[in-house]
Amino acid sequence: MGVVAALVVLLVAVAVAACGGSGTGSSTPSGRSGPAPGGTTLPALAPPAPIAWGPCPSGTLQCGTVSVPIDYAHPGSGSITLAVTRAPATGSAPPIGTLVMNPGGPGESGNELLPVLLQKLPPTVPERFDVVSFDPRGTGASDPLRCGTSAAGAASVDPLPASSGQPLPGTPFFTTMARACETRTAATAPFVNTVDTARDMDRIRQALGLSAISYYGTSYGTVLGAVYADLFPHRVATMVLDGAVDVNASLVTQAEEEAPALNQSLLHFFATCRQQPACPLGPDPQAFFTSLAASLSRHPLPAPGHGDSAPVTVGDLDSAALLVLSVPVFTPLLYAALVAAGHGNGAPLRTLSLTLATDTNGASLVDPLWAITCNDAAVHPGPVAAGDLARALAARYPLTDGYSSTYTMGGCVSWPSARQPVTDLHPTGTPPILVIGNTGDPNTPYIGARHLAALFPDAHLVTWDGWGHTWLLTGSADPCMQRVVASYLTGQGLAPDGTVCP
Repeated sequence: MGVVAALVVLLVAVAVAACGGSGTGSSTPSGRSGPAPGGTTLPALAPPAPIAWGPCPSGTLQCGTVSVPIDYAHPGSGSITLAVTRAPATGSAPPIGTLVMNPGGPGESGNELLPVLLQKLPPTVPERFDVVSFDPRGTGASDPLRCGTSAAGAASVDPLPASSGQPLPGTPFFTTMARACETRTAATAPFVNTVDTARDMDRIRQALGLSAISYYGTSYGTVLGAVYADLFPHRVATMVLDGAVDVNASLVTQAEEEAPALNQSLLHFFATCRQQPACPLGPDPQAFFTSLAASLSRHPLPAPGHGDSAPVTVGDLDSAALLVLSVPVFTPLLYAALVAAGHGNGAPLRTLSLTLATDTNGASLVDPLWAITCNDAAVHPGPVAAGDLARALAARYPLTDGYSSTYTMGGCVSWPSARQPVTDLHPTGTPPILVIGNTGDPNTPYIGARHLAALFPDAHLVTWDGWGHTWLLTGSADPCMQRVVASYLTGQGLAPDGTVCP
């Protein structure tokens, strides 16, 4: 369920598979709308202690921690220990700076994904920079938010009410999640948000002993980057926002923008299959898909078992499709899962749909994903409003059943009001930044990149004319884009605004 923002990104399993790795990961494709920090005066804090780096349990990376307040307005009320990871620059010359990365989600572990991201960056970047990532508050090893919500339950939520005026079908499930988070994690859940995470990132900057940092964020990481630039514009050396989210858009607008992008990618998926000598879905893959969706809506398939007791539904179909459209390297797996479901076996479809809601370490992303999404959103549409939006989107884009409504806002229909929503961001005082958008991104639609670039006084929008979610995760081998990114980050020049890499 990675959000709209903001999946799949990233797409751990995806990226790992693309690099020849194994195992499953998450995609949360998404990004979500964000908060505009509104001028609140906070108590002054003493500088954090320098990070004491030590070897990570495995590999060649270095691990450390940084302590941050749970509540910056009341720093004495408690703290969170952030897990931080560093890959020292590999070149022979001293590093030219530190590049902080966030892989998206929201909710994904930045530390778990750092080895994947290092392989995908243009080679000169990890040679010239120390690359740092961290698990944002409430995720990974940074006091993870655990309300007990089932990833399988989230993946199998039906996206469409039977008629207008009815609540989004996932409302009971998401209401249970919200109540569990209020009961089990009342002291931390309201503070798992992007504004406080941006403040955390500046504490990391201070603990690194730096006056400014470079930053690379993908998907939801573009929300974090935009909020950081709004709060700390003079602490930004360079900034790449890849798979950009329409950060000032409401949850409703994000759903309305994502639905046509998802539909476009699905049509491309069908067209690509038809061009094969023998499409696994037959001569009319679109008809196969719509027939399967109708069948799953009427008669969900039996639960896969092995501890997974939720029936396999059309929600799984939509989630699996979004994952694979976000990370096309998984396309053969989707073909096989669709064929298996057509023969009554929903287990492969569930495996794919769970990848969208599961972190690389196997932990459910559902609770932190929705905590961040809903704590960032100023307005939470109610169950009936969300259900009516789903039906309106399904009428316009019947292939996706109004799934974008559940995907962007389902978890917020019963979530408490946000303390620090991300609204009306207009960063000023930053250096020129690089915004990247994919024309065929089903998760963070290209329109989001255009809108995000327009918020900055000097942003250069570079377009990657390709399919999939973010350039770094799905097109990192493209030499045109490699030159654009490497040149900017290493100080060799920023490509002209409007540059297109085919």
